[in-house]
Amino acid sequence: MRKNILLVAVVVVAAYVLGAQSVKARGKNYEDLRHQLERLWNDPHARRSRKELARNVAKAAKQATRSARRRLG
Repeated sequence: MRKNILLVAVVVVAAYVLGAQSVKARGKNYEDLRHQLERLWNDPHARRSRKELARNVAKAAKQATRSARRRLG
């Protein structure tokens, strides 16, 4: 088990280092990434998708609550 955790940690660190080097090599800086994320977050289509997902999650939670109450009650 310890070996698996160590292996996962090494892979995560290596992926982070390689990703950071890749970003620097392309000349992109973190401000560009931040602006892209802001543009995606503020996109009307993305907003609609988030609202729809929130509605679906609330609906599923309500159904799960009802189902659990029936089984326990």
